Amino acid sequence: MAGKDQRHCLGRVSSVVTGSLERFFYRHGKSVASYPFRYIVSCLAITALCCVGFLNFKMEHRPEKLWIPQDSDYVTTLSWRDENFPSVQRIEMLLFEASNVLKAEYVKEMFLLHQDIRKIVVINDQGQNVTQEDLCFRVPALGGEMRQELRQIKASMFPGRNPNNDFDWSLEFDKTIYYQFYSRMPSECLELSILEMWGYDEEVIGALSDEDVILAINTVNISSTYSHPVDFRKFLGGIERNASGHITGAKTSLTQILMHVNRSEIDLSDSNNAGLAEEVNPSLFAWEGEFIRLLRNPVRRPQGLGIFFQSHRSFGEVSSETVFGDVTFLIFGNAMLFIYVQIMLGKFNMVEKRPVLSLLGLLATYLAVGISFGLCSAVGLPYSPVHSILPLLMLGLGVDDMFVIVQSWHNLKPQERKLNLQTKIGRALRHAGVAITVTSLTDFAAFAIGATTVLPALRSFCLYSALGIVALYLLQATFFVAWFTLDQSRLEDHRDGLIWCYKHKNWTPNKCSTHDYCQMFLDKIYGKFLLKKPVKVAVILATIAMTGASVWGVTNLRQEFDPVLFIPQSSYLFKFLSRILHYYPEAGERGTLYLGALNYSQELPKIGELTTQMKENEYISFVDSWYDLMVTYTMQDVGIDIGGKVMNETFFREILSAFLFSPSGSRFQTFFHFNGNLTIGKPTPQLLACKFDYSHRTLSGSAEKIVALDQLNGLINNQNFSDFAGAIAFNYAGWETDKIIATELIRNVSLAMVAVFIMTLLLLANFVTSFYVLLCVSLTLVDVMALMAWWDLTIDIISCINLVLCIGLCVDYSAHIGLHFMQVSGTRNERAHKTLREMGPPVINGAFSTFLSFSLLVFSDSHVFQSFFKIFFGTCLFGVFHGLTFLPVLLSLIGPAPYNDTLISMSQVDEVDDKTEAPIKRSVEMNKVEETTYAVITGD
Repeated sequence: MAGKDQRHCLGRVSSVVTGSLERFFYRHGKSVASYPFRYIVSCLAITALCCVGFLNFKMEHRPEKLWIPQDSDYVTTLSWRDENFPSVQRIEMLLFEASNVLKAEYVKEMFLLHQDIRKIVVINDQGQNVTQEDLCFRVPALGGEMRQELRQIKASMFPGRNPNNDFDWSLEFDKTIYYQFYSRMPSECLELSILEMWGYDEEVIGALSDEDVILAINTVNISSTYSHPVDFRKFLGGIERNASGHITGAKTSLTQILMHVNRSEIDLSDSNNAGLAEEVNPSLFAWEGEFIRLLRNPVRRPQGLGIFFQSHRSFGEVSSETVFGDVTFLIFGNAMLFIYVQIMLGKFNMVEKRPVLSLLGLLATYLAVGISFGLCSAVGLPYSPVHSILPLLMLGLGVDDMFVIVQSWHNLKPQERKLNLQTKIGRALRHAGVAITVTSLTDFAAFAIGATTVLPALRSFCLYSALGIVALYLLQATFFVAWFTLDQSRLEDHRDGLIWCYKHKNWTPNKCSTHDYCQMFLDKIYGKFLLKKPVKVAVILATIAMTGASVWGVTNLRQEFDPVLFIPQSSYLFKFLSRILHYYPEAGERGTLYLGALNYSQELPKIGELTTQMKENEYISFVDSWYDLMVTYTMQDVGIDIGGKVMNETFFREILSAFLFSPSGSRFQTFFHFNGNLTIGKPTPQLLACKFDYSHRTLSGSAEKIVALDQLNGLINNQNFSDFAGAIAFNYAGWETDKIIATELIRNVSLAMVAVFIMTLLLLANFVTSFYVLLCVSLTLVDVMALMAWWDLTIDIISCINLVLCIGLCVDYSAHIGLHFMQVSGTRNERAHKTLREMGPPVINGAFSTFLSFSLLVFSDSHVFQSFFKIFFGTCLFGVFHGLTFLPVLLSLIGPAPYNDTLISMSQVDEVDDKTEAPIKRSVEMNKVEETTYAVITGD
């Protein structure tokens, strides 16, 4: 009894929903066919109005604005840093690679390149020429004559000590004398390289032999430029040693050039060209561009030496260039798609070909893109690199709607073809309108659910997509139908398909163009074969086996997000990063810990405890803390052990000042932010913030990275500092995403599936058919996720977007079949056969045309486009299999009854229509303006 009640309830819903939709689209089709130019002009005007929003268009590259929740620890720390401790450094890096880079000719090439970089000239906002000397990060350098002078003093005062060994001048001399020397120190650009061993002296480096280089790397431990201790071995990778442990060779040498971010220039400038998350002054940004051009176009290079590099602006530049550069593939894909659409929409003769209609149908998809982008830009939604794939999505969905509309026209019965054009268009859209409504609303629901995610890039993408789907749905039902009306009028008047003003006299279609071969294949061959009992059994068994294998494959799907994946493998940046990871694996992820306006004299023990715990943590390999060095220095300087002790504020400022002006502590001056200027020989001003660096050991897999990040945050929070305390590293953006991406994926996919089921149930008004559609979508999703695992894709932000797209695309294939099965009468086998014949062609054409549009992405270097290709390929393949093979078999076996008792017959539609409007004839409907316009096009 409950079942009967349920069927009766759904039948009533079906009568209201489906009947209302059919009546609406019948009248809408007649209206569009009666006033095509009005609808065309209206669509173009609305699109143009929406495109005004492009004035507010903005592109976003910053990882923290795209890939992670805005309430995460990473974003909180980054925001605090930008406001309270803005970065004043940007690092440019060079990597030299050879079978043995420790050869004199290679060292000389390093120096020549060093000189070329120093010669780079750019023009600042004031029209002045600036070089690296003007833009670099400068530090005191105890070199040249001053260094020789101090060596002589040291030798006379301490005759038994080697003047070249490590020696802290501030501890050996009276502070007054030392500060006099310090105040006279010149500053030099900070550049970390093995060239420091020779003080960047051209004559010394020019006279080097291979033996001199090996001797220096094994003996020198003081920078000739900056006079502080340096372990030059840390710049080498792939080190080779002899039996006694001495270095005999190395595969790579790393150079780091530190540049200074001029905050004053940023404040005066109207632009901000951030390479990543940080602001940069325009002149430095321009210099980095010239640095990149210099390194990408070498004029000389010794044989066997490879030079790889990274600029601070490289990541954002390369990732955006790659995504936009690969749009070329989409352009050629669109050209292929146009040819295919023209072939499938028209026929092989001069009158029934439809090149203009095909082009205008594709134009409708780009109008939808313009509406979506314009409206989203108007409300401030950012555009990310992954949004470049949106035109492809619109093409896939738009072409599918086009084929459904044209196929509904071809499915008109012989007696219906005798009616006037307006009525025929209305009857064709009566069926097609319901079909594209079902798929468009389910697609919209899937993306609307995706827009509730906490991931900004996914949320923005889903909003762009949802709005684009609505715009596309409306345009295909109006703009395309209006042009289809004009094209059909042209065809019935035997005018040329390309040159509409030319009429073919005594024209008859050739034999080849009188057949729809796709429909014939589905009807005469595929449909009959598929619906045989042995084939049905084979299909069911094959589907079960494929699903089982896919479920196993999904268990092997890894979760990992890495922003480096946005970099193409052929790019200079990827080549540099791959070598860094290979030759310097022990470096791990480098990070910085920031502390706010603490009561430092009282909370210094907490800093010491935190430093100790970080050093003891299994996931941290190195901590470069000023605290430990200051404790050691203070003990040597004044004989007081301050480790783990609170102290007087005045005393703390005095010892901190002494430490920061010492040889061992001067490099930490930029690690502090004071309320005033730091002055030599005087206590420091009030300390507002500080930082210190650390490195993780090499971590494998997202699970270990997440644990490492959580433990570090736990260590910081356990200290209960009185003000801000937080850690940040570049790849923490990816680690934060890894923490939630799996949960977000499950949530978004689950909610999207629920939304799809509710929408299909509401629009199909049949529980069984809606469940079958959901089953096909679910099986396709599982198969695609298994394909991801076998194709070495991971769960990341890109795959998360793709899987939402997968739901949106594959639901179309099954929903069209399910809806049409409910609309035709006969036995289950007959209805399944008729469904394949009448709705199979647009499903196949929609899937194949979508595949054509992105097929060239297989040649892309972009991880974004490669991921789209692989997942779209799986979506089309498995979606068509489940929509055109599994679902028809399932419906032929246990499909529900048709809508016979609920649908309004066509005569009823006509009867209702006649009561509300008089019969309309084309010659009466068109006003004089439209008649004139139409005459210009057709030549009448």
